[in-house]
Amino acid sequence: MKKIALFITFCIALLNAYAQESFNQKFLEANTLMEENQHNVALPIWLQLQSEQPDNFNINYKVGVCYIYSANEKKKALDYLVKAVQNSTNNYNPFSASEKKSPVESYFYLAQAYHINNQLDAAMLNYNSFKEKISKKHYLFNEVDHHIEQCKNAKIAMENPVNIKVTNMGVVINSVSADYSPVISIDESSMYFTSRRVRKDSSNYYIKDISDGKHYEDIYVSNNYDGVWSEPELLGINTEGHEATINISADGQTLFIYKDDNGDGNIYISKLEGEEWSAPIKLGSDINLTSRETHAHVTPDGNNLFFVSDRKGGFGGQDIYVCKKLPTGDWSKAQNIGNVINTPYDEDGVFIHPDGKSMYFSSKGNNSIGGYDIFYSLLDDAGNWTKPVNMGYPVNSTDDDVFFVTSTDGKRGYYSSFKETGYGEKDIYKISLEDANAKPVTLLTGFIKVRGMSETPDNAQVVVTNNENGELVGIFKPRKKDGKFSIILAPGNDYHIIYSAATFKQEEDLYIPPISAYQEINRGIDLQDIIFGNPEDTLVTNNTNNNNTNNNNNNNTNNNNTNNNTNNNNNTTNNDDELNQLKGIIKTLNAQIADLKAQLAKNNTNTNTNNNEDSRVASLEAIISDLKKQIDLLTNNANTNYVPTGDVIASYQEFFNYNVKSVNTSSEKYIDLINKAVEKSKSSEKVIVEIESSASKVPTKTYGTNSNLAYKRAQDAKDNIIKSLVNKGVKKENIILKNVDSNVNGPEYNSDFNNASVYEKYQYVVIKIK
Repeated sequence: MKKIALFITFCIALLNAYAQESFNQKFLEANTLMEENQHNVALPIWLQLQSEQPDNFNINYKVGVCYIYSANEKKKALDYLVKAVQNSTNNYNPFSASEKKSPVESYFYLAQAYHINNQLDAAMLNYNSFKEKISKKHYLFNEVDHHIEQCKNAKIAMENPVNIKVTNMGVVINSVSADYSPVISIDESSMYFTSRRVRKDSSNYYIKDISDGKHYEDIYVSNNYDGVWSEPELLGINTEGHEATINISADGQTLFIYKDDNGDGNIYISKLEGEEWSAPIKLGSDINLTSRETHAHVTPDGNNLFFVSDRKGGFGGQDIYVCKKLPTGDWSKAQNIGNVINTPYDEDGVFIHPDGKSMYFSSKGNNSIGGYDIFYSLLDDAGNWTKPVNMGYPVNSTDDDVFFVTSTDGKRGYYSSFKETGYGEKDIYKISLEDANAKPVTLLTGFIKVRGMSETPDNAQVVVTNNENGELVGIFKPRKKDGKFSIILAPGNDYHIIYSAATFKQEEDLYIPPISAYQEINRGIDLQDIIFGNPEDTLVTNNTNNNNTNNNNNNNTNNNNTNNNTNNNNNTTNNDDELNQLKGIIKTLNAQIADLKAQLAKNNTNTNTNNNEDSRVASLEAIISDLKKQIDLLTNNANTNYVPTGDVIASYQEFFNYNVKSVNTSSEKYIDLINKAVEKSKSSEKVIVEIESSASKVPTKTYGTNSNLAYKRAQDAKDNIIKSLVNKGVKKENIILKNVDSNVNGPEYNSDFNNASVYEKYQYVVIKIK
């Protein structure tokens, strides 16, 4: 019996010894991982040990610290650290597995946990308790007052929240893995972002970063078509290592990316060549050093590159630097942008708004409320950045808020965050800044297409020059897939714009008045095959340089077209008759053009006559272009003779700034109109559309006459509504156009075009769905 008892005792002792050895080995492993800053890898080990010894204050401390350093589980640290501080000591041995007490630093991390959980009074109490327990030589002593100040800032911010609306970008964009660092094109038609998801072809399924056990970062892109984001596509520049989005240039042709480079961290660029992105090239000059460079963005004019670096000689931690473009095209040596922006703490996530005068960035300094906060600063007339302004709560939280970008009008922001209601580890969200003032910039957007070609030609481009001084503003390439282009134009300038593709060309002059608000000008440039002359001929149309006589002729013809379009809705003429009538008009106009060209050949010595005849040719060709669109509409079976019944089920009205003619098809109200029209088509097949447009009596240099501008607005609304409905699956023959009216309204012009309160109410388009 004694032998059995001795044997049992021996077995128990052996098991205890084995368990202790196992505990010691796991403790050493997890401790080593923490020393190497691999807190997320160490965390599961500490959690296992905590389940074995739940009252071990040291283990609870270790779990809490790992959660504090986690990407999106910081709030879980609180319960463990509350327990850890119950038995702390100044004589702490961090490397001993037999240490059961927590270090005095547990008060500091507990304060951080309260801070992140928005329990600010408790956070300040524990920050002060920690400060009382340490000497001025302690490595955290100088940080405590800064964290207490952040808590005070947070209390003020939370008592005065900003008005925002936060929307998850949805399951098409976000996945169960981490999705973050969104980069938006200036027209919000494309979004590039970083994801650690499994690729669609599973090629990275077994390839993971050993430091955190997750898939390496990849760059994806999604495109916005009529308010619907497409399934993200993996960019061809990704490798088996880390590639992450940083920013994109204003013209959409240069993508800035971050590559880890074995911990060095460098900034690269990739150029859009056709529809493919080129192999990334590391930025030159002294932008990339042995220090860590994490973020960059270039101004819209391409002349200044801002980037983030933790190199020596800064104000502390990571700072923002700038390089200027030299006449050779190279970048100058980097300069720190100064202590108005940079602080003794870290800055990151720099983003230059398309207006070139607004900088958004993140900082742990200034008057942040916890971790990184998002700030903005404006460039004054002297070329200096103003004191940063915190974007407020809840744009900023008590945790890290970084990598924030805004829309061109400044009314929306995009960022990534972890939320309990999200799809995965970290999701991408859109913030609507309800009370933000629109940025004073003009965005010119449109499409260049050549009929008969499935893709945009390689030589397609938009060339913009300044009419006042003849300087080149820029040469812009449209998107290969669909011909989409987006250009930022500064207010208060007169521009000459040339759209070209293949052997075709179209020109226009566009005056942007000195405005104080955002406006968007949409251009739908449809370059068709020429029906006269040789295939090598170039189509050149210019509606803006006509003399008074030609303007009157153009106006009369346009008025006739408008009246014909409206009256045809109420008569019984069939499509064939109308087609023949329109074709007859085009034939007559072509004959006039032929006569004018013959006259030009005879009078080639008379410069003034040549200019007049050239202008008349351009006017007639512009009229022919509009007539062709009407013919296209008729041949596509859009019914204009249907008599509507029933009430209005949806309506959309948009008021325009000076000279703007196109509706904003990406606005939420327009998208809602389209969705309601689609639902209507499902129940009754027919979708009945009424359009009314108006122009004020403010003279228009771009469109010649106000009646022409009103007519253009109505026609543009008609083209867009048909296109949007067809893209949503509605058959063209089921789109019933009833009444497409255009008028000129409002008071007489008093030489005050920028008086929006007087004139803007008469500059609109109304679309009704019945």
